[in-house]
Amino acid sequence: MAVKEAPLGESGLYAKYVSDLREGVLTNAEVAEITGVKIRQVQHWASGAHRPQGEAKERLLELHYIVEQLRDIYTAEGVDIWIHGRNRSLGAQRPIDMLAEGRFKEVLAAVERLSAGAM
Repeated sequence: MAVKEAPLGESGLYAKYVSDLREGVLTNAEVAEITGVKIRQVQHWASGAHRPQGEAKERLLELHYIVEQLRDIYTAEGVDIWIHGRNRSLGAQRPIDMLAEGRFKEVLAAVERLSAGAM
């Protein structure tokens, strides 16, 4: 018997991801810039009206993963400061700018170094 997928409104996982990102860390505009969509699209994801597709979905999932890794190390305020501040291990660049450029691997590597040092 085939497994029936839950209707979009019932699954809400992407809406939860957007909500998680906005909890004291990122604005809708920042999520939109990083994922390469317009703010309205992020609002649709947050409401459960639409699901992200293609590269936007990949970027949203990467962004969520990075923020969750940072939450294992810092409080919400610390994550906010780390994401928006200049970072020595990233050549004094701001992680948020690098994420907007699609440089997820570099930012994730910095988070992993941070995590290894924090353990």
